[in-house]
Amino acid sequence: MWEKEILLLGDGSVLVECGPMRMFIEASLNGVPQPDACRKAAVKAIEVLEETARVKDSLASPWPVCGAPQRGTPARVMWDAVRLIGDPDLTPMAAVAGTISDATADFLEHLGMTRVLVNNGGDLAIRLRGNEQVFVGIRPDVQGTAISHRVRIARETGIRGVATSGLGGRSFTRGVASAATALAVSTALADAAATALGNATYVEDASLVRKPADLLYPDTDLRGVDVTVSVGELSESVVGRALDRGITKAEELEARGVIRGACVFVQGRMRATGRLSPHLEPLT
Repeated sequence: MWEKEILLLGDGSVLVECGPMRMFIEASLNGVPQPDACRKAAVKAIEVLEETARVKDSLASPWPVCGAPQRGTPARVMWDAVRLIGDPDLTPMAAVAGTISDATADFLEHLGMTRVLVNNGGDLAIRLRGNEQVFVGIRPDVQGTAISHRVRIARETGIRGVATSGLGGRSFTRGVASAATALAVSTALADAAATALGNATYVEDASLVRKPADLLYPDTDLRGVDVTVSVGELSESVVGRALDRGITKAEELEARGVIRGACVFVQGRMRATGRLSPHLEPLT
């Protein structure tokens, strides 16, 4: 279907590239890198990607319309994730990258790894045992590489997935957030939630340029849906309104137990949910 490449990196991690997927896989056992396990996980990631690609047309409609896929499949994981978010216009494809991250990380966890990090284009699956912990950087803009904050994640936090969506990212957004990051018990949930949070930041403003998604990318799952192409400088009040909408959505998801926390950035300003805010460590 696609050309595939699995590369062993110097630190024992693996880079796997296949079609639209560019994934970094890192696994260790009691502090010792496990490159052979990472290679096996890369094969697993490609298998899951190809499985979802075969059924993507059936997942390109909003989740209430396309119906529940067969249990035990990646498609069902995607559908369940967007159903839990609850937005009736979300398609299961909103959780595809996170679902592939989860399946890859679960594979390594089942092999007995004590520390697993799977980064699928920014959708990060985390599996930790014992006293292992990681610090995850938070980007204020999905188009940049700068990190403005970090958050410590240990096994007891229950956070196993972190995902970010926003204007200029790999997927379309309907909002104006430069980045919306969600933390959840799975990367599939975090992926779907980040998409919903980014969408929630939509505000009307003369500087917004919006176009139907299928005019920009004919194979999109958002056929006929207007998405944000660019945003000019917004007034402080408009930025505040966009942040309010994003965090209101995040706190609703947090209150329902769907996510463990979130933060939203709009043109240099940031807000976080009450549960996450005390754990965000500024780096600038």
